[in-house]
Amino acid sequence: MNVVLRVNKQKMKMRLISFFLILFFSISCVEREDDLISQDCETDCTEIIGKLMTDNANTPIANRKVTVIWDNTYFTSGVVRTKATTRTDADGNFNLKFYIRDDELEEGLHRMYYDKLNETVFLRADLNNISIYPTVRDTIFLRNHNIPKKAYLKLNLLNLEDIKEGDNFWTSFRYISPEGYSQSINGLVRGWNNQYESTQLIEIAGNQALALEITRNKDGIITRDNDTLFINAGETLDYTIDFNN
Repeated sequence: MNVVLRVNKQKMKMRLISFFLILFFSISCVEREDDLISQDCETDCTEIIGKLMTDNANTPIANRKVTVIWDNTYFTSGVVRTKATTRTDADGNFNLKFYIRDDELEEGLHRMYYDKLNETVFLRADLNNISIYPTVRDTIFLRNHNIPKKAYLKLNLLNLEDIKEGDNFWTSFRYISPEGYSQSINGLVRGWNNQYESTQLIEIAGNQALALEITRNKDGIITRDNDTLFINAGETLDYTIDFNN
């Protein structure tokens, strides 16, 4: 009798799992629409012009696909509509023009992104969006964007064992962006305690200036030191920081 009950319970469990899987996939549907015809607009157009650059905006990223979509999704359903697409020229320039439809003015938002770059060369290559919010009709947006390359910082952290409960020790890196440019990533903050290894290799922006702030809170006394670094892309810089000094 007990064996029969266990078998029946297992069957019921499998049926419930199957039911919820079917229900999930039936409602997990993002519809993808092609509205590239909106690029043919002649009046009330939205135009986005800009440059895609690297190396502190000194080197163009050429022949890279740039796309604008309208995203009106909620959890696992909704609509993603492709509005416009182009490629950067030899100097990194791009120009996108499209018409915003009535429903796009009422809900959802427009996103612009470029095809992902080589993650072994570029820092956080997964961050490939460029902000264009909010978007309105009959407007020209300027979006110059810098994508930092990857370098490495070998941090030698001295006297971590002296960090006690209530103390704090952290490093804040700001990747100084070129004037007039947005950036795919703007910095990094790392906190340290006595559980960390004294040598840390971190990925950081290369070929552009880095503003470093070192903050120590020791026995309730807060001190800050500042420095500016420059690391060639692909290379590693040795840098030593002492919690006690």
